Amino acid sequence: MNKVIVKINSKQKNDKQNTIKMKALANVYTKNGILYVIYKEKDLNEEKETSTMLKIQKDSLTLTRTGGVQQQQVFVEGKESVSDYITPYGNLKMKVKTHRLEIITGMNSIIKIDYALYINNSWQSDNELMIRLEPAN
Repeated sequence: MNKVIVKINSKQKNDKQNTIKMKALANVYTKNGILYVIYKEKDLNEEKETSTMLKIQKDSLTLTRTGGVQQQQVFVEGKESVSDYITPYGNLKMKVKTHRLEIITGMNSIIKIDYALYINNSWQSDNELMIRLEPAN
């Protein structure tokens, strides 16, 4: 299993812009032509860790979280995806409408996603998500 650095830049574009940046060391491997990236996130409010797996195919990205929170979200351009977001504080019904999905793989991979986020069937925000994968040497 190889190592990569995952850099995530998430931007909410509603009344006021909110940007979240994150960086993590991740394990990466390919199986049956699918790229898998696995990394851990720590909740700042608690001691619980969340393990995140990105399953990257040529026309879709599946994000799966387990641990502190549980969720599976699928991004496919022009499609909607509904999932449960399970936290220690309660559960939410999440839906994403993916407007644009661009996946460029190679030595430095880039994934760009534009999507609308709905929580319990109410629109929350339009979002931009950029994920960069860089070799960890």
